[in-house]
Amino acid sequence: MKQILSEQNRERIAFIKSFLLRCGIPEMFMCRFIGIYFLISGIVLQIRKAAGVHAVNDWKEYVRQFPLRNGILWVIFGVLILTIIYCVVPKRFRIVDQIMLLIGTMFFSMSLLWQNENYYFAIALSGIVIVFVGHMMGKISDEQFRKLPDAAAAVIVAVVSLAVAAFVSITSVMHHKVFGTSCFDFGIFVQMFYSLRTTLTAVTTCERDMFLSHFNVHASFIYYLLVPVYAVFKDECVLLVSQAVLAMGGVIPLYLIAKRHHYDGFARVAVCMIYIFYSGLLVPCYYDYHENSFLPTILMWLLYAIDQKKIILLYIMTVLTCIVKEDAPLYVICIGMYFLFEEKSRKRLHGAVMIAVSGIYFLLINKWLGEYGDGEMMASSRFGNLVLEGGDSLMSIVGNVLRDPGYFFSMFLRENMLIFLVQVLMPLLFMPFMTSKLRRFLLIIPFVIMNLVIGTTYGYAASIGYQYIFGPSCLLIYMSVLNADDMECQKRNSYLTVSACVCMLTAVCLISGRIGYIKGYQERADFFRSLEAGLDVVPEDGRVVANAWFLPHLADRREIYIFDRNDFYVNEDLRSDTHDNFYEIVTGIKDSHRYDFYVMSRGDENTALAIPYLEEEGFVPYSETEDYIIIYVSRKYLESHHMEPLIQGE
Repeated sequence: MKQILSEQNRERIAFIKSFLLRCGIPEMFMCRFIGIYFLISGIVLQIRKAAGVHAVNDWKEYVRQFPLRNGILWVIFGVLILTIIYCVVPKRFRIVDQIMLLIGTMFFSMSLLWQNENYYFAIALSGIVIVFVGHMMGKISDEQFRKLPDAAAAVIVAVVSLAVAAFVSITSVMHHKVFGTSCFDFGIFVQMFYSLRTTLTAVTTCERDMFLSHFNVHASFIYYLLVPVYAVFKDECVLLVSQAVLAMGGVIPLYLIAKRHHYDGFARVAVCMIYIFYSGLLVPCYYDYHENSFLPTILMWLLYAIDQKKIILLYIMTVLTCIVKEDAPLYVICIGMYFLFEEKSRKRLHGAVMIAVSGIYFLLINKWLGEYGDGEMMASSRFGNLVLEGGDSLMSIVGNVLRDPGYFFSMFLRENMLIFLVQVLMPLLFMPFMTSKLRRFLLIIPFVIMNLVIGTTYGYAASIGYQYIFGPSCLLIYMSVLNADDMECQKRNSYLTVSACVCMLTAVCLISGRIGYIKGYQERADFFRSLEAGLDVVPEDGRVVANAWFLPHLADRREIYIFDRNDFYVNEDLRSDTHDNFYEIVTGIKDSHRYDFYVMSRGDENTALAIPYLEEEGFVPYSETEDYIIIYVSRKYLESHHMEPLIQGE
């Protein structure tokens, strides 16, 4: 009898084991449970956020409003649903638990980071994502990971990249519409494109307070490619949109690079998601506008040409890279050196040609800027720690480095750069360093020089929010693709997927708050439109000096200057580093009759100080808008143009 009962118990146990295995327990239980838990937590978080209760800032109230029993019941219900699905679907399609873990973890984390710019919080959540998404990837075979058809992968990449480009375009345009852009660095480019459109010259007046070609400051001849587009639209917002498009444009050659390296299915999508959501390509778009935004598209096509050995395309992109900026040949030199050592056929000689051509151009253009342009000033401001004398040129700096490489190496890493390094390298999971092939480290040289070395004295270069990271970002992503290709398939897939997820989280943290520009404009649309109309009354032929934040909206003209403290005379005897109030030592206004119109803000201290002096000089109120913009005009201009002020009785 006991033997019969024992046999029956074994059968029951075997049946239970078989049933649990069919339900994916215990193999998939952790994926199932954690995915459902985070998904429900994210949904509750969104509901509470809509009611004004924040999960972090108002945690006590949040906990009180979330009955634990309800949460447990919802988790149990979700686990049961996933269990039924697992039992029903064919074995080869049983990845619903892994997908739920990915969706739940990412939805919860992104909900927490939405419009939350606490980067340390993003790092913490990235750690959670690395653990759970890494666990998920251990449950997906390489065959399952490859199943996504090429057409579906291309559609996903196209849709996501267009959506991100649209988001960046709209929010950066709204940033301008709410008067968030300034003379530096947007007004100077608006005026430059006015000159390019009308005379094919890049002359500005607001950049250095005199008539000067922007090409005497930076050799960015690449701007001519954008002139036809600007000529069609004649709107400064097209510059901001083009910047977003150019930043995202590099995903096309990266997709082709991933295809050549046999990144199939979701692996190819993951590579492209890394690029699309990489902070070094998104965040700089919000520092107004710069020529460096051409680099992502051009450099990625150059790297594609290297990868595919497309020689004609290689030389086209070499030339285009060189004319982006005077320091851009450094990218070509480093890529050329990599090609020279990587390629084993005769084609490697093209790497030597790339180095020679870009090196000669680099020397000549910087010599020209040093003699006839602003090269010495730019070199001293960027490479101040490597300058012996105030007038050292870029070539002198190179000589200083060659004579004392020890000091140069000591500049690579400073304490204040650690967060910058984390922002740049953590989303890539430090993959650029995961190689024993030294030749690949040639591609990291631009990052070392343009960001780490220059960043020691010029802090903007060591910040994720400025344009200096555009170019190095592309090389770091390409290095990650190459190094991941050397890994075995399962490890490669895990690294790429986790990296893509971390890139998404950091992007949400750093740019989701920009959606506030849209809301800010919508809430006060009439006010901002009235400000635009108030600025439009200034005649195009007038010589204008304007508040820095108004200047970009007025810069579509031949002559405009920035109104700041340099426009005042001061009592030099009272000037000192310890004098707290600049306005107490002002004695008058400089060269007032150099301008026809003063466009000032009522909220600017300079305005209240300038008005009495302007009226003494014969200027009269011309227009006022929303008690915010006040415009003064010279009587001489009114008389010569037979005009009257738009406001009377002042």
